[in-house]
Amino acid sequence: MPRHIAIQQGTLYPQPGYSVAVDREGKWTATQIFLCHRTSMLSLMPRPGTPHPDLPFISIDNTTVKVDEGDIAEITCHYAGTENTSWDPSKTTYSLGLSLSEEPLLSHKRFRDLDDDEKEALQAIISGKEKDASGTAYRDKVTSADGQKALEKILRGQTSYYSPKIVWRQSTVRKTSAASSDVQSIGQIDNPSGSQPGLDEGRNWLLNGVTQTQEGSAYRIEREWLASDAGGWDSDIYNF
Repeated sequence: MPRHIAIQQGTLYPQPGYSVAVDREGKWTATQIFLCHRTSMLSLMPRPGTPHPDLPFISIDNTTVKVDEGDIAEITCHYAGTENTSWDPSKTTYSLGLSLSEEPLLSHKRFRDLDDDEKEALQAIISGKEKDASGTAYRDKVTSADGQKALEKILRGQTSYYSPKIVWRQSTVRKTSAASSDVQSIGQIDNPSGSQPGLDEGRNWLLNGVTQTQEGSAYRIEREWLASDAGGWDSDIYNF
């Protein structure tokens, strides 16, 4: 690496070579090295937010200093930024998450349409009760075929089931931070962008969250949608 023969106090020496990279989302990164006298490193060390000397649209995210022999301080600045001024579909990445979550047995699509009396009786049995206030056995109130099937499972100790969960994520990088338009649909039924998987049985999507992280002068905005179970999200609750 090039070195100055004489390092003067109070002077910062940018070195001629640096590395630059750009990813598929349009986030640029660079590493630039500076030299100075060790007694001047605290005052001369470029701070986060300082633009790159040749690429002004990126700025310092973090800086490290290494002091060499001969009173030379080597300052390494890591820059990041983007030229994206807004959401760009061609520079947006997507990911899909599939998992299972444990749900109450009676929320399964086979049992969710049981009448209220049967549901109440089955819930009581799940909680360990055998009879109601009048002395009637709760199991005698379960008369439908689906109710009997649920009762059979509950009596053998099966009170929950695993439900598949589908999560669709979008990530984009831009110059500006998240605005109200980015978060106004959180907790509401929403249509994701991108080539998300098709849903059947009346399922739909809920905007589950928006996350922002900053690196240099680049902001990564990540959105996450959660697929509903069969029948879709309750529009009385999730559309407002």
